[in-house]
Amino acid sequence: MDEAADRRLVVATCATTAALALGGSRLMISPEDRGRDTLDRIETGLRTMAHRWETMAPSELVERLDLIARHTETMAGSRQSAAVRRDWRRTHSRVLVMSAVAQGDNGMSGRAVVSARTALVLARHVGDAPTAAHAGVVLAELAAYTFDSVDDGLALALAARATAPSSHTAVLAMTTEANIRAGRGEPADRVMAVLREAEDLARELTPATQGYALDGLHPGYLPTFGGAALIGAGALDEGRQRLATAAALFDRSRAPGALAAVRLYQASAAVHADALDEAQTLATRALATSAVRPTAWLTNGIMSLADRARRRGADWTGLVNQAREWAPAAV
Repeated sequence: MDEAADRRLVVATCATTAALALGGSRLMISPEDRGRDTLDRIETGLRTMAHRWETMAPSELVERLDLIARHTETMAGSRQSAAVRRDWRRTHSRVLVMSAVAQGDNGMSGRAVVSARTALVLARHVGDAPTAAHAGVVLAELAAYTFDSVDDGLALALAARATAPSSHTAVLAMTTEANIRAGRGEPADRVMAVLREAEDLARELTPATQGYALDGLHPGYLPTFGGAALIGAGALDEGRQRLATAAALFDRSRAPGALAAVRLYQASAAVHADALDEAQTLATRALATSAVRPTAWLTNGIMSLADRARRRGADWTGLVNQAREWAPAAV
């Protein structure tokens, strides 16, 4: 999705809003039909943006989604039939979930919480369980990893899983749950049990293409974040096997962010094994892989690994400085 496509979406939405405000009495097409046509265009644009998510900088995603969100919010409150207005509110909630993820990646944690909470309430109101669950997963990750509220994060992940238990968002929730349980020091067997449930469900779902998990999951998602959870729980061999599988499923040119996550988690496994030179090499590769896509989570992850390595006598000052210089401006 390029800037021209964004402009077309916004112009179409503005035109529809203006027509509805004037009553549309001179137009042969009903306001409801115009509203649905614009809604379809925006949904198509969101799917395109989701597909290209991995190749776009979070700051760019935030800017584009802010623009779209202003207009979906306007349309959701305009004079239309109840059914069309409900569909606009559903789309607005999906835009807000995507915005929350982009804002979090860009180091805008406070805004991400507001966007995700609003999306959760709106999705519940229109009966969109998968989007409500997705918003819950975003909130769980923010609580556990940004605001250091692990118990709240686990409760939110469990609630998200229960909200849409048969959808791809339940897999998102279970991988988040597994990682939080690992971070709490729970036994590897407990973490593995959660991941097996996620794998069982994932086998029943249609896999998605690379990109943001708007309506499905790429096959590399579960081995990436499942592997990370097992590393965190101390099951290094199992975790490394999953991460090796994930690395083979991502193309660097099309999914640099996902591949960077794999390299970061492989670096974490190396630190666990006290292979500090290997860990630094992998962390450096993670940064290089995502060079065009600066994210707060990768910068923070590298700095966390550097702290762990320093406690073992290693000096990653150069890499830490590179990560800080590369980080989003909001961090």
